Amino acid sequence: MPMSAATNTCPRCGAAFTCGMRAGEPACWCAAFPAAFAVPEAGALAADAGCYCPRCLAALIEERRVRLAQEDDQPPELP
Repeated sequence: MPMSAATNTCPRCGAAFTCGMRAGEPACWCAAFPAAFAVPEAGALAADAGCYCPRCLAALIEERRVRLAQEDDQPPELP
């Protein structure tokens, strides 16, 4: 399959994109992103869940980074 052929549809925005692993490449573009999310256990997601496109993955990582930074700035809750 040519590298430019779309292999996935983003579950967040619906964009078509190429997953390097599904396209038979030795690695995928997503490997360049920081590991921000745990990889789900096999069978934990619906078969059609799929990966996020580059734009949505970058946005989700940034949203998580901001949320974690805000949580770090919060004073500890008293019992």
